[in-house]
Amino acid sequence: MTQFTISVLATVDPVVRSAMTVNLSFDDPRVVTITHDLLDGAVRRMVADSTGIIELAVSELEHACLSCAVREDVIPSIELLRADGRWDHVIVALPVTAEPAPLIRYLDGALGRHGTLAGCSYGATVTAVDADSLPLDAFSDMPLADRDLELNEEDTRVMSAALAPMLATADVIVLATDSEASDTALAIADHLAGVGARIIECGLSALTAVDLIGTPCTPFEALQRIDPLATGDRGAHDRAGVWTVTLESELPFHPGRLRRNIHRLADHCVRSRGQFWVPSRPDSACLWDGAGRQLSVGDQGAWRAQGPHTRIVVTGIGNERPGIKSAFADSLVLPGEVDAASDPMDDWFSPEDL
Repeated sequence: MTQFTISVLATVDPVVRSAMTVNLSFDDPRVVTITHDLLDGAVRRMVADSTGIIELAVSELEHACLSCAVREDVIPSIELLRADGRWDHVIVALPVTAEPAPLIRYLDGALGRHGTLAGCSYGATVTAVDADSLPLDAFSDMPLADRDLELNEEDTRVMSAALAPMLATADVIVLATDSEASDTALAIADHLAGVGARIIECGLSALTAVDLIGTPCTPFEALQRIDPLATGDRGAHDRAGVWTVTLESELPFHPGRLRRNIHRLADHCVRSRGQFWVPSRPDSACLWDGAGRQLSVGDQGAWRAQGPHTRIVVTGIGNERPGIKSAFADSLVLPGEVDAASDPMDDWFSPEDL
């Protein structure tokens, strides 16, 4: 049997997604695409190849979780396409602005030795962006709802909060352009991409499925890039006005000063992610994930071999760097302080984290 390959496509732009799926399926008769969209409490699935639309189905959304609904639909759909025998590469195009990580985790299990998709191979996690829009979107604090791109009524994310995890997860980042991507767009992609990601600059009409799977990838590799306790350094150089600074210390944050300084640290149109600890939770690795003035924190469980530490990587294009560095230094516990463990910070963590 011919090897059957599965790739995942994420975008924040419906035009880019449509152009990419159409061109990829038209380019190769052995490629088929599955595209999902959310429509007023229902999920629409469209299957297409070089001959056109093969299937268009709408299913009621039985629960509020779009990621769950897509995952539950994808595996049976892939199994049917694989059994058909007409195709050897399926590209799963996620709903616009949907984060790819939930589906990739699901596929990681399904592709395992005893999974329902055992014997299939993984092609790549692909993020496609408009190269001209990237400098505006990458750090934007514009709500998705202002551009009618929210996934549901409860989706309060801003543009950069949707785009950042897509860029961080991707095996391949496609900078779609009809001419040449700007130096700023290329630098942003380089700084926000995960370790080992490839960046392709080309027109969507020139992109082929072969371009997407130039080197073998696995879902695990994509998930490692967004593991808050395994954030690697891509080593991107500051250029074209794009900078990255790594703030790190073996010291914990002082809860009181962290509260006072949180706006100085996080209320900026930058991308920031990493881990931290506080004296009242010495065994807990705390997540830091920010983009476009939005910040999420959470308890990631026990520290691994590296032990407690504070490390936050910040990328931006403005003049925020000196202020953020100063706020970070001001928020750390000072030698001899005895009151730092008095604040448990329970109000910063959800009940699931406690």
